[in-house]
Amino acid sequence: MPDPSVALGHARATVVVADESNQTGVLVATGADRRSWLNGLVTSDLTKLAPGVLQYGLAVSPKGRILADLVFFEDGDRILALVPKAEAGSLQKTFDRYLVMEDAQIEASTDGFAIFSVHGPLADRVLETVQGEPDIVVVRGDRLGLGGGVVACARARGPAVTEVLSVAARAAGGSFATEAVMEQLRVEQAVPRFGADFGPSTYPQEAGLETRAVSFDKGCYLGQEVVCMLQLRGHVKRKLVSLVLEGPLLPGAALTAPDGREAGEVTSVVAGATPGSPSALAMVKLAFAEPGTELRAGESVARVHTKAV
Repeated sequence: MPDPSVALGHARATVVVADESNQTGVLVATGADRRSWLNGLVTSDLTKLAPGVLQYGLAVSPKGRILADLVFFEDGDRILALVPKAEAGSLQKTFDRYLVMEDAQIEASTDGFAIFSVHGPLADRVLETVQGEPDIVVVRGDRLGLGGGVVACARARGPAVTEVLSVAARAAGGSFATEAVMEQLRVEQAVPRFGADFGPSTYPQEAGLETRAVSFDKGCYLGQEVVCMLQLRGHVKRKLVSLVLEGPLLPGAALTAPDGREAGEVTSVVAGATPGSPSALAMVKLAFAEPGTELRAGESVARVHTKAV
């Protein structure tokens, strides 16, 4: 098995490619009103969705809590949204409930697409190898703070596209990354994941997603009143942070202050993090969210590195 540290180095210095097909569902919106209709159901401003570029957003409940996160992009006369596979069906049903007289349709696919993510400063070299190919969608967007994009195609074409992307990554001095490597990379980059670090009990501001996933001037959408009220209030009661660990921890571990006060809970942990980089994410009370704060989990020490992004 390749050394994970090699792929981590490639992500920061050259490029890595990851196959996300098994973890990703796709919502497909069609019809003349698809954009305006969807725009009333998500936090990002889909009127600004541009061809060839990703847009990150959230679906929230009427009470402002996160139902799922979505990555939107255009594909001709349809809008695609990448979502956690487990949420695709329920999210499609939720959206359908708000379809009245609009000329729009939405379908959920959990096995019809092959989805690849490309990350790193040389990502464009890889993306360009499939740009313009029939029935392959290539879009740019920085999902991990390293530069990159997404390639989408029919699942049947997945093996052939995998080979092309693999060859291109190697030619650029990079590699194909495993799911474990990508998990380590996202934790080190302090990027939260739905179902692990935030979920249906979380507000966007608690997960640190208000800057890149929420438009505060787009107009009305489902759950807008609560999300905007939290923003106007200026703070929430808890915050997702990244941690540098000085000992082993497991997801779900309770965190306390050195004086024993309850501080929060670990949400994600990876082993063998790059020295000095975060190796865990945690949801903590706001009083313990400042960088440098020392926390404990049993005999292990954890220090807040930064608020998650």
